[in-house]
Amino acid sequence: MKLAPLIAASAVFFFLWAVMPVTLASHGSIGSGSVIILLSLVSLAGSVQFLRAMRHESPRWFWGIPFAAVCTALALWTGITRWVVTVPDIGNHVFLFLLPPAAALFFYSFPDDCRNGVRMPIAVSALVSVLSLILAANAFCALVPGTPVPGFMAVAAVLYTLLLMPLVGLLFIVTGAACK
Repeated sequence: MKLAPLIAASAVFFFLWAVMPVTLASHGSIGSGSVIILLSLVSLAGSVQFLRAMRHESPRWFWGIPFAAVCTALALWTGITRWVVTVPDIGNHVFLFLLPPAAALFFYSFPDDCRNGVRMPIAVSALVSVLSLILAANAFCALVPGTPVPGFMAVAAVLYTLLLMPLVGLLFIVTGAACK
C-alpha cells in the first residue's frame, strides 16, 4: 500500500488550516470556497487512487466509496454555491460534517493484514462522527427561523474544525504509514 494516495485523501480534513494562510496571503482574493474545492478534488483523487489499488488487496475496498462520494459532493456543492448566490451555504457545512463518518468506513476498507492497525482510527473517527452528526443536525435546524440553537454548538464547531478534523486527517497518514 502506498502512502501518497492517503496523504492526498487526507487533504480535505485540513481545510481550515489551509484556508487561513491562503486567504491571508492573497489578501482575501482567494476565498474559502476555492480552497475547499481544491482540497476536495485532491482528496477525491487520492481516495480513488487508493480504492483502485485496494480492489486487488482487500475484499472490503468498496467501503471507501462513501468517502469519495462525500468529497465529490463537497466539491460540486461548493462550486455550485460560488456561482448561484441564492443557494444557501448549508450544504457545504453538512458535507464537511459527513467526512468523519465516511472516513470511518474508509478505514474499514483497508486490507486484512492491517486489521489490527485500523481499529483505533476507526474508533476515533467514529467518536468524531458523533459530534459531526450533531453539528450537521444543528446546521439543518439553523435553517428554520426561531429554532433555538444551544450556545455550546459554536464552541463545538470550532473544536471540530480546528482540532478534530485535522486529527482524522492525521489518522489517514499515520495509518497509511503503519500499514505500509
